[in-house]
Amino acid sequence: MKKILPLLILAALLVGCVLPSSAPAEDKMIQPTLSDAEMQTQLAMMLTAIPTQTEQPALVPTNTLQFNVVTATPGAETATPEAAALPSPTATPEPTQVPPTATPEPTQVPPTATSPAFTAVPGDPRGRLGSPSSTDPMDSATQWIWPTGLNDFTSIGFGNGAMTLTGLNDKLGWRLANPEGTDFGSLYLEATFRTGTCASADQYGLIVRVPVLKEADRGYLFGFSCDGRYGLRKWDGKDGEKGKMTRLIDWKASDAIQKGSNATNRMGIMMVGSRLILYANGQLLGEVSDSTWTSGTFGAYIGALNTDNFSVQIDEMSYWKNPNP
Repeated sequence: MKKILPLLILAALLVGCVLPSSAPAEDKMIQPTLSDAEMQTQLAMMLTAIPTQTEQPALVPTNTLQFNVVTATPGAETATPEAAALPSPTATPEPTQVPPTATPEPTQVPPTATSPAFTAVPGDPRGRLGSPSSTDPMDSATQWIWPTGLNDFTSIGFGNGAMTLTGLNDKLGWRLANPEGTDFGSLYLEATFRTGTCASADQYGLIVRVPVLKEADRGYLFGFSCDGRYGLRKWDGKDGEKGKMTRLIDWKASDAIQKGSNATNRMGIMMVGSRLILYANGQLLGEVSDSTWTSGTFGAYIGALNTDNFSVQIDEMSYWKNPNP
């Protein structure tokens, strides 16, 4: 009896001690804080967990909320509107396949049989940096661990030697890769895009230096529009209640960009410290300095602002670590 009594007392104490559990934050709809002549619609973002083969490395904490659409394992914005809707991250990875009946039909993009041939021009980083540190030929989702399937904003799939990214509405959406299970500092990133049927402000491009892969609510957006313009923006979903979009380079036309439907463009961005240097088909577009984020992960984004189910195919994506500007 002497032994039983202390055990009963201990059990009672344990029952009365319950550790608090943390509930996931509710989704938040963000409205743009910017307003100008270009703003026509609101952007929204949705975050879904990224499938990763390794545990997410510890990164510097960054409060945040993402801008337009986010991709699954991670993942936008548009050439004119700028807003955000960011769901809280989930632990459930995005499905690797989408039932045929649920997959929207993308705009027509010519099939890809082989990787594109590159013609270097004077000053082209690809011609002077040597072999890339890593290349994804986009034959499947496994090379750089892309999240596949669809969400409310984008659809992504692989076939015919390319990745097809489709915008499901007029909000921007992105998908992030996870090639090394960590973020990157100085980097030259390049991708070859081929547009489907498009018009005017339909846009596509790269999202880079995303501080936290599974949140994907901040980063730089480098994009091309169907009518041959380029722009660079900075999105911080953690800045205030609505987030903040800053245009580092406002949309401007360039003869270096192939415009219209069925156009092929090689987009590159070199990130060295605070320097962000932009290229189109090997030609220098411009450079800005911004030190808000000096490292992070990357991915691709799309915005079907004018064309239903606007799609692009990405034939190849490569990066070079610690490039020399």
